[in-house]
Amino acid sequence: MVHIPIVSRLSFGDYRSIIFTFIILGIETCFRLVAYLIPAVILDAGKALVEKIFPWVVTDHMSARAPHLENAANVQEMLRFWNYPVQEHLVRTQDNYLLGVHRITHGRETVSAKGIVPNPPEDIVKLLRENGVPLAAETKEAYANKQQERHKRDQEEDLEADLDQKIRKKTKGGDYIKPVVLLYHGFMMCSEVWLCNLDEERNLAFVLAEAGYDVWLGNARGNKYSLKHMFLKPHEKKFWDFSMDELALFDMPDTIDYILNRTGAPSLVYIGFSQGTAQAFASLSINPDLNDKISLFIALAPATTPPGLDNGLVNSIVKAAPNVIYLLLGRKTPLTAALFWQNLLHPTTYASMIDLAVKFLFGWRSRSMSLVQKAVSYQHLYSFTSVRILVHWFQIIRTQVFQMYDDVQPRVPYLSSSRSHCPHPFPTNQISTPIAIFYGGNDSLVDIQVLLSDLPEVVGVWEVPAYEHLDFLWAEGLDKYVYPHILELLESHSFNGHISTDKDKDMQRSLRRSASNGAGTVLHVGA
Repeated sequence: MVHIPIVSRLSFGDYRSIIFTFIILGIETCFRLVAYLIPAVILDAGKALVEKIFPWVVTDHMSARAPHLENAANVQEMLRFWNYPVQEHLVRTQDNYLLGVHRITHGRETVSAKGIVPNPPEDIVKLLRENGVPLAAETKEAYANKQQERHKRDQEEDLEADLDQKIRKKTKGGDYIKPVVLLYHGFMMCSEVWLCNLDEERNLAFVLAEAGYDVWLGNARGNKYSLKHMFLKPHEKKFWDFSMDELALFDMPDTIDYILNRTGAPSLVYIGFSQGTAQAFASLSINPDLNDKISLFIALAPATTPPGLDNGLVNSIVKAAPNVIYLLLGRKTPLTAALFWQNLLHPTTYASMIDLAVKFLFGWRSRSMSLVQKAVSYQHLYSFTSVRILVHWFQIIRTQVFQMYDDVQPRVPYLSSSRSHCPHPFPTNQISTPIAIFYGGNDSLVDIQVLLSDLPEVVGVWEVPAYEHLDFLWAEGLDKYVYPHILELLESHSFNGHISTDKDKDMQRSLRRSASNGAGTVLHVGA
């Protein structure tokens, strides 16, 4: 074959993908120009007309909560609507990014004649009662009773010591420290995804807060709550020069160190969704000390080596050389079009577009979520990230190896560059933190056998046969099929709230390490 300079650098498939993509981008650009030229008054009138002609697209008649959650601009507004407390903290990473982290310090409260008293949602109370989990107030009261008993016993021992003229050393109990849980979002998401469900008992953050946990919601660099750097600005390319490596090396360990220093807890439970699981697998594998700071890692819809996309044409783009992706999307942040259409379209119409997109890309049918739930949740689905992270995922899909970002690009498109060098795989089989896995039987992004083969012995594996990827955030039945198992795992793997000595901490780590049950066994739950 004759080598043509420059032209021969790409294959025919690459050129086909580029032409198709530019056609789509051209059509979308035309739509954007038209939308920008139309006055906002006319756009609002168009939305109102659609609602009048097609009343079934209006979500407020389906649920009184929907409009408030659809229109909520941030986590603070969402939690104020639910009447939960919120704190926002800033974590400075070792490479100088500032990450916004949200904290739910306690369950819902109300003011009464007795003062401020707990007021947990009835459905959450029912869920906790059915699973034998005490409410937060009961947990703290039980601890206070134990403290009183200890104080009484100390007084008796002191009296006995005086009578026997012996010196006895008093035991000093520490302050009550809530067990800590950190929830981490997926790819192109933010902490809002944990607060979108229309039913309180399907919002995992609220269930955990009412059960007495100190709940933290993490945010990856680059999203709407972490769009800040000490020396770089978001309009600079250097700001977006990060892959999943940086999430594993800096974001996750620095966030966990901040939380543990702030709370005084010796360890926390980490619950990740999708990419939130990938960064945990990666971070735990390359940061040995981090394994002692996480008492349990719960992976929801885990993503490490996705087999690829359902659509062949798009899959060919995924497997193209990274330079092709950078040519199409630039080197900053991808898919800003999603946010444009989100602002332009009615939430229900936008939800239908997302349904079509995920069916086209992944083959998902989104049947486990109601229409009104999707209309609300999809308004909080997308947030910014870097194109480099997207390329990192494409590299993993192409090589089928959960590896660090490959800075040496292949000379021939569609082929691995491993002949000239060997990208570092994440050594996930060296993780010592207990791991529990929940995945959907219809999730095309999860190959459970491949995942388990790369991990040490796990605490347990639960499959929900009817679930797809996003269902672990917003599907019907989460409170029946997933949360009871999570609550049970937390009871056995999180510390009891009272830490007194280093010896106690070592003993609790040992107990957590030995608390494995059903390792590697896949348990089927739900329909």
